[in-house]
Amino acid sequence: MNAVPGRSLPSSPSLTSNAWAPISRAEVVTVTLLAAMVLWLVAIALSGDHAMVDWLTSEDGPLEWTSVFAWLLLAVVVLATGGLNRYTLLLAAVSLLFCARELDLHKQAVFGGVSFLKINFYRGHEVTTLQKLLGGLIALGVLGTVLAGLGYNTLAFLRRRLYRQPWGRLVVLAGGLLVLSKVFDRLPAVMADEYHRPLGWTATALSHLHEEGLETFVPLLLIATAWLRTRTDD
Repeated sequence: MNAVPGRSLPSSPSLTSNAWAPISRAEVVTVTLLAAMVLWLVAIALSGDHAMVDWLTSEDGPLEWTSVFAWLLLAVVVLATGGLNRYTLLLAAVSLLFCARELDLHKQAVFGGVSFLKINFYRGHEVTTLQKLLGGLIALGVLGTVLAGLGYNTLAFLRRRLYRQPWGRLVVLAGGLLVLSKVFDRLPAVMADEYHRPLGWTATALSHLHEEGLETFVPLLLIATAWLRTRTDD
């Protein structure tokens, strides 16, 4: 690309700077809130309050519904703060898919109440061939959207070294916490089915509470991160 005579093209700090930004107040606040949430969830599990644990981890509980609305709001915030482009549109689509998953839309009656995102949906005989075909087509669309949205944005994120910025480090933290929430989700079943060592009530409660807690914390953190990025850009 040729520069216009008499004018120089401004360099982008995000593309040229190799310096790491210092730890920000937002990062300190985030870690503090995360630690407080973990301590709260641990205290609930150790208290042995079955009713409280069941309420917090139920599909109709406050954490589940907060997560649903947070993913929905995140899609709106991404578009509002980033404008309409291929990056934001893909991220908004991924956010909406996470929202749909929290609503268990992948287990609707049209699919026999079985998730079309799991391999057993296609191996078993609970659903018809037509249902398997429909579920497979939708699953491919979901997978393609998620891979495109996360992959496309991750490559841009790494290329521009945005992880050196405070808001970028919070995005990395959110990604790690999302993966960790899935580990907590599968932990009780894996221990029981694969290793034949079922967890006790307290350990199971800790796993389920942290799964729901992190699934709620992540979209809220990403919403705050989007706002922090607008301040940084300004």
